[in-house]
Amino acid sequence: MLLLLLAGQLHSGDTLEAVKFEGMRTYSRRSLASLVTVRPRRPSSENQLNNDVATLELFYQNEGFHSVQVEKRVTRGRRLPIVTFHIAEGSRTRVGVIAISGNVSVGTERLLKQLAVRPGRYFSQAAVDQSLAALRTYYLNSGYPFVQIQDSVTRSDTLATVSFYISEGRLCHVSKVLVRGNRTVRTGTVLRASEIRPGERFSQKRMQEAQRRLYATKLFYRVMFYVIADSGQGAVGEGRGARDGGRGTDSVVVRFDVVEQAYRGVTLGAGVEATTEDYGLLVSAGWEHNNLLNRGQTLVIGGEFAPALWPVGNYRVGFDGTYRVPYLILTRIDFQTHPYFSYVRSDTNRQREIGVETGMTRNLVPQFTVGLTNRLLLHSDTSSGITNSLALTGNYDTRNDIFDPSQGLSVQVAVEGAGGPLGGDNNLYKLTGDIRLYQRLGVVPARLEQVSGDFVVAVRAMAGIVRPYGRSEFVPYYEAFTLGGRSSVRGYRDRNIGPDSSTVGEYRYGTAVANGNFELRTPYILRWVGLVGFFDIGNVGWDFRMRVFEYSAGAGIRVKTPVGPVRLDWGKRLRNPPDGDIGRFYVGLMHAF
Repeated sequence: MLLLLLAGQLHSGDTLEAVKFEGMRTYSRRSLASLVTVRPRRPSSENQLNNDVATLELFYQNEGFHSVQVEKRVTRGRRLPIVTFHIAEGSRTRVGVIAISGNVSVGTERLLKQLAVRPGRYFSQAAVDQSLAALRTYYLNSGYPFVQIQDSVTRSDTLATVSFYISEGRLCHVSKVLVRGNRTVRTGTVLRASEIRPGERFSQKRMQEAQRRLYATKLFYRVMFYVIADSGQGAVGEGRGARDGGRGTDSVVVRFDVVEQAYRGVTLGAGVEATTEDYGLLVSAGWEHNNLLNRGQTLVIGGEFAPALWPVGNYRVGFDGTYRVPYLILTRIDFQTHPYFSYVRSDTNRQREIGVETGMTRNLVPQFTVGLTNRLLLHSDTSSGITNSLALTGNYDTRNDIFDPSQGLSVQVAVEGAGGPLGGDNNLYKLTGDIRLYQRLGVVPARLEQVSGDFVVAVRAMAGIVRPYGRSEFVPYYEAFTLGGRSSVRGYRDRNIGPDSSTVGEYRYGTAVANGNFELRTPYILRWVGLVGFFDIGNVGWDFRMRVFEYSAGAGIRVKTPVGPVRLDWGKRLRNPPDGDIGRFYVGLMHAF
């Protein structure tokens, strides 16, 4: 081993004392250490070192350091070998000229706006690759499924010329839409959900949106689309659009290949709440059918039971159902009705609600949906009341996954009016808004992100206000806002935040609400288990002049499943917790938001 160290080589299996970097000016030691495979106190080999030298040189060259030189040196430390990478960066190349040729139907100025590479900036191969992908995507979304684009880089001293050569192919329209692989789901149901129509201009974005819509039906666990030259030349693309061939045609056939999944399922959930004052359970179950009458219609039935173990005798029980008919009367209007029933027993109080919400929604654009919903509610306890209302809703959603999002924005607003010409006992209007933002942090390397995901920051803000009008002088508590529990401010009892405003047990409510949630979600370890840290804040009052907010923090576990993550959360109130408060546990399906 001593002879190998004197020769500057590492014996296979040697454990290193340290890995050092010297000579670099642009990048930190931490950045470079993440690129190499050798690690302190781990076995290494000479071949591993040589591969790391090549990796470092390639990294620098791709960042514009084309004359970089990386040398390794092995020296003896106190007890074990030390590896040092010496880096001579040299001068860094800038982009001098960007040339685009071969474009006929699209102007050069418009194409230049799509590029990530810019004249005067430092050269980056990643920016060139991103620009190539952006040009290709632009053409694919503009009706050119057979476009071919190549790039080249020429260098002169410290300047680089980046060139893109484009072969556009012919502008294509969809001549036919086919479906393959469906066994029980009707072909018409698939075609209707895809919303791809013969005669429309080809667009890869439209194909991907159709793919997402088909996944959203919950009828398929795999959906792929193929673009085929109409002249019968065969499949020329899969999943991401077409690639080669068929440039002489001006029409294409789109084929969706689907693999069906079980469209009936059962969901179960459970939760535990515990303090020194009370103990309670929460159990829920549901049944779902996503292909009712073999027409893609959905029926969901669920129930919930929440008994208090101490004090004994209190409980909450509820049942609900949802029936949804997509594409009502062959349009993009969806019909949905949602009947529900709940009964709450708390000490000497009894609350019973029977209601139904019926409405229609329509996608104006793929990310924006509007809806009109009628809500009829019959409530009874010591006093009775009927609410009959109409609500206009809007939903803007760019999330990449509705079950487990890691990127995107969701904005929901609603304007509701009750009473007046609609009748009922309550005249009121209600305004609510909900914003949710999801952002990947880019911490996990790209090669691992596809497997385990990345760290994700999730933020939610919600606010609402309700006011009476006309013959109604106040808002009844069952039409007001409540806060606290598993999906709002964890660590607090359900509906236990706000002014001491009710004679119905510890049920608290108000006519204004503000709620915020923050979560940091880790990648899925071993592809199926993730961790979450969260902070919740909010309050309920009579208006938005709330000076004090309740807040809590906690942690949780997420288990990845095909129908969304199963969560186990523990939340602890931080503001004025009662003596002996040990927090509350929650188990359920899907994220809190």
